Amino acid sequence: MQMNHAAFARSPALRVSLKRGLARQAIAIADRDAPDMPGLICMATGLRPNAKAVERLALRLKGRPGVVRVAMAPGGKALTFITRAVRAVEARVEGATVFHETGLIYLRARVGRMGPILGFQLSAVSFCAHALERLVERSDIDLQTALLPQVDDEARAIFRGRDRAARIEEAGDEYYPAETPGLWAGGHDEMALDPDWGLSNGCGRLPVFSARTFLSEAEMRPTIWLRWKDDPACRMA
Repeated sequence: MQMNHAAFARSPALRVSLKRGLARQAIAIADRDAPDMPGLICMATGLRPNAKAVERLALRLKGRPGVVRVAMAPGGKALTFITRAVRAVEARVEGATVFHETGLIYLRARVGRMGPILGFQLSAVSFCAHALERLVERSDIDLQTALLPQVDDEARAIFRGRDRAARIEEAGDEYYPAETPGLWAGGHDEMALDPDWGLSNGCGRLPVFSARTFLSEAEMRPTIWLRWKDDPACRMA
């Protein structure tokens, strides 16, 4: 008798059984491949506004630990890189600490010349362990493939969603389309700029979307499902 591995991997019971271990494993692997953010930013400050120089810089960045994506901008005079790191996250409401957790933080840096000045545009996406567990449990991601590269793709999907204004808001909650069929539910927070990075934006903070859980179609409220499907009857005025 032969085992159908594809059907086995789709088993809901198997996903529930494996979700915590796979989430912890992904975080542990990411922690061993931490980026040197001060070094990366220092390297990026060497950007010169011509395609050959930007291409050389992109190749150097791609080989660094913790860098999961590097892309040149159209025209070849700027680039974007995304890093992945494990960080202790402290959630605060009105100045009071609510809870602590370990987060998987993706930082996107867009680097380019703004006139005579070299500018960095920073934004971030954060996944807590619970969100990764729900991704394993509720989605159809391939369990025979390492989880961490699939989470990398999910972070990129959220960044793309921000770029094209694909955020769904309802009843104080925020959602972004996932790479795998479904939605990431969470909210926008802020994280402090590390002084070691040598960057300043006037407020010392940068925006971060904190993904708190993953929703498949089965977990979505009807109004959220309709907007996810972009049903004209449910578009906001």
